[in-house]
Amino acid sequence: YNNCIIIMETSITGWWFTIEPYVYIGLTSECVLLYNTLDGEYIESNKVEIIQLLKKLLERNNQGVVYLTNEDIQNRIVESFVDEVREKYMGDIIDIALSNEKPVQILPLFNFLDNEKLEVYKRHNFSVSRNLLENLFEITIHVNNETDICAFLNFLKSVPSKIIFNIYGKLNDVVNNERLLSFLDNSSSLKKVYCLYTEIPCSQTFFMNNFLYCVLVNFPIDIRLWEDVLITLREQNLSYKYIFNVASLNDCQDAEQLIERFRIKEYQIKPIYDGTNMAFFKEYVFLSKKDILSMPISIKNIFANQAINTYDFGKINIMSNGDVFANMNFLPIGNIYKDSVYDIVCKELNEGESWFRVRDKEPCNRCVFQWLCPSPSDYEIAIGLTNLCHVM
Repeated sequence: YNNCIIIMETSITGWWFTIEPYVYIGLTSECVLLYNTLDGEYIESNKVEIIQLLKKLLERNNQGVVYLTNEDIQNRIVESFVDEVREKYMGDIIDIALSNEKPVQILPLFNFLDNEKLEVYKRHNFSVSRNLLENLFEITIHVNNETDICAFLNFLKSVPSKIIFNIYGKLNDVVNNERLLSFLDNSSSLKKVYCLYTEIPCSQTFFMNNFLYCVLVNFPIDIRLWEDVLITLREQNLSYKYIFNVASLNDCQDAEQLIERFRIKEYQIKPIYDGTNMAFFKEYVFLSKKDILSMPISIKNIFANQAINTYDFGKINIMSNGDVFANMNFLPIGNIYKDSVYDIVCKELNEGESWFRVRDKEPCNRCVFQWLCPSPSDYEIAIGLTNLCHVM
């Protein structure tokens, strides 16, 4: 490495500076971020010289390679930056004398950030010329005592195979609920039955073929009923998972005690915003820079964050009255009594607000971590903010 420094100092020809194709570059007018998607290492700088250098590198006609003179490389800020880039295996410099022509580098750029180009991208990747229903991955069914099971079954018969089914509601109150569960039982898809621990379905409605019973727990709990339910689940040899809805630190501690005391292996801690617990969310839910960078993020996931909402994409919700939503916070996109599953998916792809909801609003669009963050969730909608972080 010291030899490289000596060459740099004595070369009279200059250098090609390039960034590796697995490095994501986030750039704003005030900051630049280089993120190594292989190991999670990163470089962040607000130096004007570095921002200008990366802007130049990203220009289309430079093809990911820029020329550095000896004067450039001897600038302390640039030299320190180049050294760090090389030390973290994010890029390199090449003596011009070793290259007859300017090298060509392929940078990981998602080139569809303006609306017109993004619409072209969506039409190309999710068009009717391909199998439109391939974009549907998960269906959530909300049932109650007014649910028309026959209509639901007629609709579900036309959906693709291998779709995840979620069932919400009091199944014991649904007329002909066993017809619905029997239909699902004949499918090899994963079926998740969501129910409060106080409303576990009667034992005769339990089904076994790839069913997962997701037991919702709100605090405070009835410990006697809790114990009875746990005994029932274990005696039936069912696959189950507990979902603890927590709105405070005390709820979290109570959940941890139950998990430890009853040796619960499959569980999820799910924060719930109730309109009064913003302090809890800021402390335990909002992301910090450390949280965002805690695990390596692949180029594929970064591109996905720019193109689609990874929480909503490919999912629909069917209400007991037949209305269909891509996200419950927006207008319905159809109704199973009058629209086919094809029409519903097509409408969301072409007109919907949910599947393509990304972090393109203030203040996220001014942040170099914009596409490293997960997609906007329902929390942002409930709280009324576009970002849930401590970065911007």
